Amino acid sequence: MREILRLALTLTAVAVLSASLLTGVNIVTEPIIIERQEKDYHQSLERFFPDVDHFETEEIDGDQYDIVYDQDGEMLGIMATVETAGYEAGLIYNLAVNDQGEIKGLVIVSHAETPGIGDVITTDEFQEQFTGKGFDDPIEDGEDVDSVSGATLSTGTMIVSVRRTVTTIGENFLDKQIRAFDPTEVADGIYQGSVEGTHGILTVEVEIADGVIERVDVIEQNETEAYFVDSYPKIPERIVEEQRLEVDTQTGATLSAERIVSAVEKALEEAPTVENGGDDTDEGR
Repeated sequence: MREILRLALTLTAVAVLSASLLTGVNIVTEPIIIERQEKDYHQSLERFFPDVDHFETEEIDGDQYDIVYDQDGEMLGIMATVETAGYEAGLIYNLAVNDQGEIKGLVIVSHAETPGIGDVITTDEFQEQFTGKGFDDPIEDGEDVDSVSGATLSTGTMIVSVRRTVTTIGENFLDKQIRAFDPTEVADGIYQGSVEGTHGILTVEVEIADGVIERVDVIEQNETEAYFVDSYPKIPERIVEEQRLEVDTQTGATLSAERIVSAVEKALEEAPTVENGGDDTDEGR
């Protein structure tokens, strides 16, 4: 009994000592890390906005948006600091967007992606795809930017997050507005749309009846099943319930959720409109 008590006390002492040492290390290193991050941030800010004089900070949905001004008080653009889900853990990046809504550059601040695979998001080749893209561009995998084979989850997640960030900047700081989808403008019928998925094509079927989205079905998908079950049927249900495409895509599988929405968009963007001769008997492609 005494031996067990002695061992328990020894283990407790070791645990307390280890925790104290870790706390001490954090106390010493944390200010250094923060100072380094702030220095790196200001270097990026000056690289993307050479005429920066000062900036004002706003927070939207937990992310930071710095409105950048020159010495005359003219807005140069926005520098966003965004945290999004990575393959292994959360990742943080800075996105610089000019006053026209065009991307000037992207910097990965921190990540835990797999070395040699997911960390391709840190390469110039991947990041330079976004430069010059703007609010009016799709910024969509397979459209005007591409994910990287073998690292689809990491790169695909970044593409989705960058598009969302550009939209947030445009709508909140640049007086831009995405035209909302109106189901009453689409001729009745059944339409299909496809997008590139994680391991192949994702296809949806959308039914419009009397100007109402009656159903959205995923009829083909090659997503990672463990993640995909978090998006389906949540996203189709939200689209039908809210009768719009601007639904909350935050699920356990945001990338798959965004792809479902994109596929629905594709299905409907080529559908005949009521004004263009569609009627209740029209059936889509």
